[in-house]
Amino acid sequence: MPIDTRHFKEEIQELLDNRLDPEVRLMVEKHMESCEECRKEWDALRWTKQFSHQQYAAEAVPAKLEENIIAALNLEDRRPAKSKVFFWGWRPQRRASWAAYGFLLFVAIALVISYFILRVPSVKLPELASPPGLPTTPDTPKPDVASKPDLTTPPELPAKPRASSESRSLAKAKPAAKPKLSATPKLTTKLEFPSEVARDYRNYKAGTLPLVLETEDVREMEKFFSAEGIPFSTRVFDLGMMNYRLVGGRVHQLINRKSALFVYRGGDNKILVCQMYPGHVGKLPAGAVRRENKGIQFYIYRVNGLTTVFWQEGAVMCVLASDINSEEVVQLAFAKAVKI
Repeated sequence: MPIDTRHFKEEIQELLDNRLDPEVRLMVEKHMESCEECRKEWDALRWTKQFSHQQYAAEAVPAKLEENIIAALNLEDRRPAKSKVFFWGWRPQRRASWAAYGFLLFVAIALVISYFILRVPSVKLPELASPPGLPTTPDTPKPDVASKPDLTTPPELPAKPRASSESRSLAKAKPAAKPKLSATPKLTTKLEFPSEVARDYRNYKAGTLPLVLETEDVREMEKFFSAEGIPFSTRVFDLGMMNYRLVGGRVHQLINRKSALFVYRGGDNKILVCQMYPGHVGKLPAGAVRRENKGIQFYIYRVNGLTTVFWQEGAVMCVLASDINSEEVVQLAFAKAVKI
């Protein structure tokens, strides 16, 4: 079979490890531009390698551990041996030394194993409070109602006074106009992107944010966004190798930005919502946990049990949101992000 018509399975792994010659590297990269199967293989291998490096990074053994063991062994060797020699050639003192060596070696191994097992887990992401609601209109205080009079005995009626000319003129005067009550002041709340992205996720999951186009074809999804007037080039990845399939998308309004919103679903009905919109990381609120991967800065927020991960690609902001494990959302963002 000619080399340009087959799939580069082994070469893709060597390309990921940077072990290909320049000529073969160019050939493989050119092939992947037109071969969707090889692109899926490349994305899956790259994500797996990044995830394993993140989860199973090597930890250094404490530097003084080896020095303490050697010092203890040297101290034991300097002790005088005056005990009686047995017929098999070992002294009791030497046998005790070997037992001490074994015990120290066992303690060292136990310390190393405990160090790896009892490592502190990853830092818990801070929770962001949901956006404050508008205050309700304060209740108008009700006037005190006079106590009910005793009707058992009729009250004494006072004598009718004679009305003077001054009092008659006052009676004919018009009553004063009632003061107008001021309207309830309108309070404006600052809408923040992490809270709004989390709200979009919950609305989709609740069925109140429907998809306009339902498709599993990433190219069809990208053409839809272009035809609907999205002013930037969208990148809809095929995450099939990570057990997530595209289900569709819509053109959405994120605060005051036009966004491309598309949704993936995984096993156990896991949902992953992605949005791309024109913006800059400087518009994000404080309180993010920052991570770096491939020279890209990621901004991670926890909003009422949801994880949102933001990053910059040129003049476009990208964000993933889900209620699955936080580290899994972060690793999916690492796999999808491209430095521009």
